[in-house]
Amino acid sequence: MSWRDLNFRRRLLTVMTISGVGKLLILSVCAFLYIKHWESQDSGDKALGVARFLAQSPLVMMAIEKNAPLLIEEKIERLRSSIGAAFIVVGNKEGIRIAHPIKERIGKPMQGGDNQQALELGESYISYAKGSLGHSVRGKTPIINDRGEIIGVVSVGYLLTTIDSKVSHFLSFFLGMAVLVIFANTLIANFVARRFQKPIFGFEPEAFGRLYKEQQVTLSTLREGVLSIDANGKLRSINKSACDILGIDPKQSLNRLFIEVLPDSDLTKLLVTQQSEHDIELILNGQAVIANRELIKMDGEVIGAVSSFRRKDEISELTTQLSQVKQYADLLRSQTHEHRNKLNTISGLIQLGKIEEVQQIIGQESLRYQKLIEFLRESISAPMIAGVLLGKSERARELGLVLDIEEGTQLTHLPEHIRAEDMVTIIGNLIDNAFDATLNQSKEVTEPIIVSVTDFGQEVIIEVEDKGCGLPQAFSFKQLTQRGVSTKPEQGRGVGLHLIQQLVDHYHGEFTVRSDEGKGTLMTIYLPKKLHS
Repeated sequence: MSWRDLNFRRRLLTVMTISGVGKLLILSVCAFLYIKHWESQDSGDKALGVARFLAQSPLVMMAIEKNAPLLIEEKIERLRSSIGAAFIVVGNKEGIRIAHPIKERIGKPMQGGDNQQALELGESYISYAKGSLGHSVRGKTPIINDRGEIIGVVSVGYLLTTIDSKVSHFLSFFLGMAVLVIFANTLIANFVARRFQKPIFGFEPEAFGRLYKEQQVTLSTLREGVLSIDANGKLRSINKSACDILGIDPKQSLNRLFIEVLPDSDLTKLLVTQQSEHDIELILNGQAVIANRELIKMDGEVIGAVSSFRRKDEISELTTQLSQVKQYADLLRSQTHEHRNKLNTISGLIQLGKIEEVQQIIGQESLRYQKLIEFLRESISAPMIAGVLLGKSERARELGLVLDIEEGTQLTHLPEHIRAEDMVTIIGNLIDNAFDATLNQSKEVTEPIIVSVTDFGQEVIIEVEDKGCGLPQAFSFKQLTQRGVSTKPEQGRGVGLHLIQQLVDHYHGEFTVRSDEGKGTLMTIYLPKKLHS
């Protein structure tokens, strides 16, 4: 058990104990006052009932009219003892005592000053006053003779100190309850602390709150979009960058089913497949993004998924530069290798004195490069596309292959909605697949790989044909365009056709393949020049 656990449990125990005892004290005071008030009211009602009974007694009326205390002294004392009253006092119209539990006070004026309503107004009532015996609750009623005249008053009372002693045993009960509450709070506090700290990984509430705030600030500073869903597929969190990239209003989207917020996302499938995904290309709300998606697990159970992503065009500049540098490096390597062979040949011819043959080789080499560069410059308007064709041509020569760019190749104007980087991805991967298929052919390679790029009509058409090994019949075309599926055993393959298919789907194009195993493959891409409405 860590100091953090002890500190948290100690504070929780203190808070719950103080809270429980405080509530119990308030409840105890209220209950005690209520019971005391109820007991006083009950004693007053009882006293008033006895007073009314005595006020109707002919013997009491006779004692008052004859001023004869002895007539009622014994009867009233027995009645007082039987009902447990502190006193029963009978007074005449002037308030002079005719009966009193203390004989010496008979004949003296009644005390308390609360006889006016009975003697003057003829009312029956309950009063609280201080008499000769102390503070008491009294039931008072007038004595009225047969002629309807008020001739005296009866006062029956219970001392408040007696009432307090009757309810004082409740204090002991409440004190015992306080001890019980403290003990129960100790057990509950430990149980709640354990249950509460488990979901927050043992952090103190303050530390957990600080960590949550730090996470929120960190997410808000990220340029990558980050969002998460729970096990029910509801959107639970999303940062500002994700809202900007996807055009989502967080106030209207949080706690809603993610498939309703973003219908073209398949993030919820991770909850079923339980397979994380990394560096995948997606089209979300019309935006091309690169995404990573991970499961959220707690105690081995999947409780949600999180996705981080970034606009593909934000890294296009770096990708373009890297692609150009790679193509340039491939071109330089191919040219260096080829020129070294040519120089060795020229050096040998010079030593043999074959000057005419040297001039012929130099002329042919210069003419070939000049024609290819001139053709690409005139036929292809996008420099990146021309560059990839030139680089792949040199790469083919290095591999001992022939890449033939058809004479009809023409791309005078690349539509605005089609990115040159995507065209490079498509063409480069098609040609690389053709290289692999040709090199894997068991017979000697003699046929060239043919590439064609045209923009005649309403579509940009890309064709790559090889006479290689062809696609195996064990794989369907749909399987080959899935990520990670490859006919080659090497690790890290199975990406090229998947990327091509994603880009074709993005541009609402068509990807067709015609292949004969052992004879070759023709792959064709159709990309509409106009966006679909």
